[in-house]
Amino acid sequence: MPRGAAVIRYDGKRAVVWRIQYRDASGRYLKDTLGPEPTWTRQKAERELGKRLAAAEDGYRKPPKLTLTQYTDRFLNDYLPGRNLKPTTLENYHYILNRHLLPALGQKQLSDLEAEPHLIDVYIAHKTRQGLSAKTIHNHLLLLNQMLKRAVIWRLIRTNPTDGIDRPRLNQPEMNILTEPEIARLLAAYDQMADAADDHERDWWQLAKSIVITALGTGMRRGELLGLRWGAVNLLDGVIQVREAHVRGQTTTPKSRASRRTLELGPRTQATLEERWQAARWRCDENYVFSHPQLGTPLDPSKLARHYFKRALEVAGITKPFRPFHDLRHTSLTHAAAAGNPTIYVQARAGHAQASITERYLHASQTQFPDAARRSEQRLFGDTPRAGRGAAVTGSETSDRLLIRPARNAFRRID
Repeated sequence: MPRGAAVIRYDGKRAVVWRIQYRDASGRYLKDTLGPEPTWTRQKAERELGKRLAAAEDGYRKPPKLTLTQYTDRFLNDYLPGRNLKPTTLENYHYILNRHLLPALGQKQLSDLEAEPHLIDVYIAHKTRQGLSAKTIHNHLLLLNQMLKRAVIWRLIRTNPTDGIDRPRLNQPEMNILTEPEIARLLAAYDQMADAADDHERDWWQLAKSIVITALGTGMRRGELLGLRWGAVNLLDGVIQVREAHVRGQTTTPKSRASRRTLELGPRTQATLEERWQAARWRCDENYVFSHPQLGTPLDPSKLARHYFKRALEVAGITKPFRPFHDLRHTSLTHAAAAGNPTIYVQARAGHAQASITERYLHASQTQFPDAARRSEQRLFGDTPRAGRGAAVTGSETSDRLLIRPARNAFRRID
């Protein structure tokens, strides 16, 4: 036993309390109270002292007293800038900290959180009573865990108190999926509203319909649709390169590395994008596929949802809860699975990093890859378009059809 190290039994007024004393790596003399009997005994106190002495040999120094608020400033300034996180992620972190974690736990010292993990359980219970969802509380705990994990690495605390915390049980909500007849009614509603609108509004109704068809035909996320540029669309080969997203008024990269993907276009989606190209005033490589009809600027998704999507649902007689864009993606991926496509195809189409995320969409038996996009669209839209305006170009039709290469102002006739 090093000189000065000892286990001390203190007879308090209410109970016997065990303490330890030792020196850290700097030679600073420390005396810590472990707790009362029966939680602590001499044997447990001796084991804890051994751990402290081993940590001191490894260079442990007792850290300064820091509240969670004080530590947060260091975490935000000294750690996060080097992580190259997306602006939207940083915005979410600041929101969680300023609205939830710091008001509840900001005045607690890191050592208090380490010594009293039940404070985190109290936080979970409080947020649950406030009506926050289990998923939201999970996000709070993920950020807190990341912060306290870094505090351990910086030797501000010895252990991460979130490691032993039971997280709220996540109940996966039921997905709202459009059936084939509902999809047909929804698209017919867009045509009906476009026919009844003036020239200005007709452009918006046609634009909104083309976004819905593309969302159903590809399973792209809202930000990916709004950030799609003509330079990423190849109608001749029938593919889209998903490499950008437009989120909260900013252009960024897709959600994850797996989200950067190449999507095969089925004939209905390809025909829709051909029509969009022909109707667009803005179609250089850098122009957005789905943009303001007159200005070419990025679209406001809330306006699309409020004025066009929800109105079309009403006209189509679809009354079940349905979230614009989000449930269109669910509908697309669920029908892609139900069409018999293999797991890996649905996962690649969704841009999921893990197959476990995709499994919720796999409600049908799986088959081979060939013709997967066509079979998915047959389930979504029924019969594929026949030759004519907006039809896909196939086989012998290429000899007398006008093929369009987007974003290059080049109309090429295949002879």
